[in-house]
Amino acid sequence: MTSCEIREAITLKNNGEKIFAILHRPLSKGPVPAVIVCPGFGGNKCGKFRLFVTLGQALAKEGIAVLRFDYRGAGDSEGEFKDITLEGKISDTMTCLSFLENDPQIDPNRIGLLGRSLGGVISLLTAERHGNIKSLALWAPVFNSDPWRDLWTAFKSKGLTPETQGALHKFPFGVPSVPFLTQFFQLDIPRTLENLKNIPLLHIHGEKDQLVTIEHAEGFKHSREGVDHSRFIRLPNCDHDFSDREEQQLAIQESVKWYVNTLR
Repeated sequence: MTSCEIREAITLKNNGEKIFAILHRPLSKGPVPAVIVCPGFGGNKCGKFRLFVTLGQALAKEGIAVLRFDYRGAGDSEGEFKDITLEGKISDTMTCLSFLENDPQIDPNRIGLLGRSLGGVISLLTAERHGNIKSLALWAPVFNSDPWRDLWTAFKSKGLTPETQGALHKFPFGVPSVPFLTQFFQLDIPRTLENLKNIPLLHIHGEKDQLVTIEHAEGFKHSREGVDHSRFIRLPNCDHDFSDREEQQLAIQESVKWYVNTLR
């Protein structure tokens, strides 16, 4: 136990496979708001530089519970990397939501999602499907799949030989399978954002991001134009991993403030 939280190891199950998670419980009796952290593709519940751990501690100090988890096929959770799909990730996130909604300390009407990179996409799609998410924060999220679709089209034109099949792993996300790509290429984030226009949205992106470039941030900003409860922050010195130490702290501080204001 720390001065502001009780940290619990949680095991959930989805389709017969275990999902391992950590729950930061604030010391307040409740009902309290909560945030689920959705890691990026191939990421884990700690996050690069343990940013998700730091975020969990900071939010718990403000009386907000945080659930950090590993998607099936990543981190400590069961499942195989080759079986990962967007639908599977959405299903895992919904499993985590169900767990929190049934926890007596958690207020089921005050749950937010934080998604990083591809986890930002999963956060949006989950919020759209769930229908009762109160707040969203996205760190370096993907806006569209066009750059990777073009690369895949070039592969397909040569046929799915063993050589081109192996080239899938050269994609930025370390693509596990053709089913994953099929779902990824069907993304329509502008439509999803339109359906989520009543949910407050914080967007944080590094200007030096070479994986999910700053053009993705511009797409999000354009799609949320005219929506009052939106906030866009650019980190001038950060890459995709938020490697700049000072700006790491800024991202955490702004995210904590965001949830304090939008989940109360």
